[in-house]
Amino acid sequence: MKLASNHSNAEPPERSEYRTLTASASEGTVNTDPAWYTPARLLIAFCVVSFLVFLDRGIIASNGVNGDKESKTGIQGEFQLSKFQDGVLPAAFMIGLLIASLVFSELCKHYNAFRLIGWGMAIFMISSVGCGFANSFWTLLVCRIIMGAGEASIINLTGPFIDDVAPPSQKTLWFGILYLFPTVGIAVGYIFGGVIGASMGWRMPFLIQAAVCVPVVLWLFMVQPISLRTMHDDEEEAHTDLSAPLLGSEAAPPAAVVNSLWGDICILCRHPVFLYSSLGYCPVQGAFGVYSYFGPQAGHELFGVGRESIDLTFGGVTIVTAVVATLLGGWALDRVGSSIKNAMLLNGWGAVIGFFAVIAAFWLPPANAMGFVWFMALFAVGELAIFAGTAASGAVV
Repeated sequence: MKLASNHSNAEPPERSEYRTLTASASEGTVNTDPAWYTPARLLIAFCVVSFLVFLDRGIIASNGVNGDKESKTGIQGEFQLSKFQDGVLPAAFMIGLLIASLVFSELCKHYNAFRLIGWGMAIFMISSVGCGFANSFWTLLVCRIIMGAGEASIINLTGPFIDDVAPPSQKTLWFGILYLFPTVGIAVGYIFGGVIGASMGWRMPFLIQAAVCVPVVLWLFMVQPISLRTMHDDEEEAHTDLSAPLLGSEAAPPAAVVNSLWGDICILCRHPVFLYSSLGYCPVQGAFGVYSYFGPQAGHELFGVGRESIDLTFGGVTIVTAVVATLLGGWALDRVGSSIKNAMLLNGWGAVIGFFAVIAAFWLPPANAMGFVWFMALFAVGELAIFAGTAASGAVV
């Protein structure tokens, strides 16, 4: 429905419940945005959501939560995990993430994307409670997989929203800020898991994490939703979805959803830029996953530094390198030209430099009194290179 600025007729009650109309006499336009909405507020909200989701990855990697099999502390100690089982836990979320990413990407064509983020956050929150009460390795593994499914909506849909609302001249900066918070979340997770896990047990960080998510989930479900402009042809109707409060659109037949999803997958499989980018991006993220999870354990086992000190050190170094790398990656991309090709080249060189820096860190002799200092210095260089490359590619892709 379109309203001219000289019309005074009120909207029907069911529509006025969901939108705020502000007529501009000078321009003859109608503002249909929710009362709470501004682009900056949306960015802040999604930064908080991203931080909470990635906080979990730091928590499970921290020595205070992951623990040690021999000393019977943490997850390893309680469930007596092998190294293989211990490595499966942090990777298990990828199973749910990969499957649910396809599902959420398709559902956002038929349902309100903002509400889908709320559903994903709710799944993540419930799974975090499950992790806190897990009574076996297999229960914990299932909860980790479901948690990854919840993450999928946040990882897939927050970026398109920011692409919609960010000022064109500041879009690279806004994406840099958004993609900074996952790394900061991991880093704070090291510290949070190390301190809380050591003092209150490995289950408590997961339960506290879930409790912190409760007001965020309620907010995502209770506020008036906005919609992705890129999912609508009519931009005037795109920003606010006025349908069902918890989903936002009329459901499509399951067969239509499956056919649409399959068509999109076929298009992607024929897109060379997507294929090459994915093939290059996967090993980079895989290597970072190994560094971020096993790094704190390696620091403790190689250099004999206390577990809590290791978690605090890794957390602090990761926060600093993430902030500096975001600025450095954006600056470098601006200098060479903001394009997908240049961003991928920076990403590739960052991965190569980071690889050699981290490998060099593990070559240091453990008996050296300064070994841990040099280990962390080289590890910081590796993180800086990898974060700078991914920050550049994330800003344009």
